[in-house]
Amino acid sequence: MSGERKFDRSFCKNISQVEAQAEIDRLLADPRFQSPERNRSFLRFIAAEFFEGRAEVIKAYAIAVDVFGRPANFDPSADPIVRIEATRLRAALTQYYDVHGSDTGIRIDLPRGRYVPIFTRMTPGDMSSLPDETPEPDMADHAPGGEESASRRFWRASTAFAMTWLLVGIGIATYALTVGLDGWKHSALRQKPLISITLDADGEAPVRAVENARDYLTVAIAQFQTVRLASAVEQAVAAAPGDWAASKLVAALRGQRVAEDYRVVLKYEGRGGQGVVWWHVTDASTGEVLLSGFEDALRPDTDTFPSSESLASRLARTLVGTRGAINAIETRHELDTPSLGNGCILRAIAAGDRGDQAGLADARGCLEQTLAIAPNDPGVKAELAIVLLAQDPVDAPADLLTRASGLAGDAVKLAPFSARSKYALMTSQFRGGQRDAAIETGYAAMALNPNNSDITARLGLYLFIAGRWEEGTGLAMRSAQMERTVASDVLLTRALNAYRLGRFEDALAFSKRLNMSDDYAVQAVKAAAAGQLGRAAEARLALASLGADQADFDATFRKGMSVRSFTPEMTGLLETGVMKAAAQKF
Repeated sequence: MSGERKFDRSFCKNISQVEAQAEIDRLLADPRFQSPERNRSFLRFIAAEFFEGRAEVIKAYAIAVDVFGRPANFDPSADPIVRIEATRLRAALTQYYDVHGSDTGIRIDLPRGRYVPIFTRMTPGDMSSLPDETPEPDMADHAPGGEESASRRFWRASTAFAMTWLLVGIGIATYALTVGLDGWKHSALRQKPLISITLDADGEAPVRAVENARDYLTVAIAQFQTVRLASAVEQAVAAAPGDWAASKLVAALRGQRVAEDYRVVLKYEGRGGQGVVWWHVTDASTGEVLLSGFEDALRPDTDTFPSSESLASRLARTLVGTRGAINAIETRHELDTPSLGNGCILRAIAAGDRGDQAGLADARGCLEQTLAIAPNDPGVKAELAIVLLAQDPVDAPADLLTRASGLAGDAVKLAPFSARSKYALMTSQFRGGQRDAAIETGYAAMALNPNNSDITARLGLYLFIAGRWEEGTGLAMRSAQMERTVASDVLLTRALNAYRLGRFEDALAFSKRLNMSDDYAVQAVKAAAAGQLGRAAEARLALASLGADQADFDATFRKGMSVRSFTPEMTGLLETGVMKAAAQKF
């Protein structure tokens, strides 16, 4: 009974430890609880610590080390793994109880900002499946001193429940009258943010140059297709009462965040021969400045105003690029409050950047749900194809490539001017062994949006793998110059090129920057470079990922590289280093 004495009842009012533990066990055994194993381990760990009376020490560090295998020098401020996984676990718990209720009448929640589970007894309206008998309330419920009776609590909860659904009914009716019942289905989908652009200048800037920059900026932003670009008049209409107000009411009742509209204000200032374009992004509904920055408006080697096109390209990447300011704001919101629609796309991109297979699996489910509601959304089709193709070709289901190719093809048909759709098609073509077609599609995607660093980086990698080394490396370097954060495709291309040129230290350094333990090509170049340098310890984990303990490892390695479309020449170069590493280890 010592465990009961340790049990912190402030987190489980009117619920015994036995009941709380039973709900944990029941939930984890229920196949309807859609959560990956890593999040189940997360829940098991925090529940065990809680039941042992250690609620106050359930911190991000302990979870990262004990659950997610992070090293002892783990820094929560540098690695957000615990916060991200907590968001996913929180969403899975909410979805489960909202849909399936609880056989025990107990609900588990994970409050924001901490990692201690909360156990509450569900009211009759919250439960989709009630037990045959209501559990006996704790004796504290009947203690003297003004505690309200169980009957009164029941009627108070029932009244609140009825009022809540009355308000929801009003919201549904209002929304149905304004946009129709079909619009209600789509209100659950998060749209791309709506933005307006204002570009002003002081007297130092040539008027014509500023006008050209404004026009080029509009075109460059539209090419990314990550936002909805509105004129000032359209923005005012969008923010006016009517459809927007009704959808906001419905979203609030459903507990969803309405995607903010943003105003982007830019101003050119010339000071003593120096030129700067200042920018800031504000929340259009509150006026709050969310992000700000600047771009140098003069060429580095001259004192003249730059071409409007080059300045607009830099500003567009900074503001609305895949990892630009507005998408960064939206992604942070999405990680805190997951949604369908454009939110799924943002989460998929973030998971892909991290090489997070669990995150990609979650994003896939989100995209599938969105597609069920909006079956002709080209952006969702393209992103789902990209997520499917992120799976290792050796482990992927036999029909995966067929489905991904179909989705990418549909996306291009629905949005022929979308660079992201072309990117998805390029990826599916290369995965299917259509190298020349993939490269042609990649260049077509670059023509649609030459400012998209993802397309340039992926095409550069494919060119290099196909044996067009200089061309591929050139595109990789071009992509690196576009972004402040170097893409993983760029790092892999540079690692492979450094290895090809015999710069094994550089190859190992580039491969180490790729935190992608599941990627076969990354582990191949890491093991090969370490083998050439005689560093068995650094090659050990990479060799394990490649299956170096197999009897026919040399044949398996060549097959693995061939499946990933590497040319025999590059495969042979890597094989030499990998076999050296294997010999040193074994």
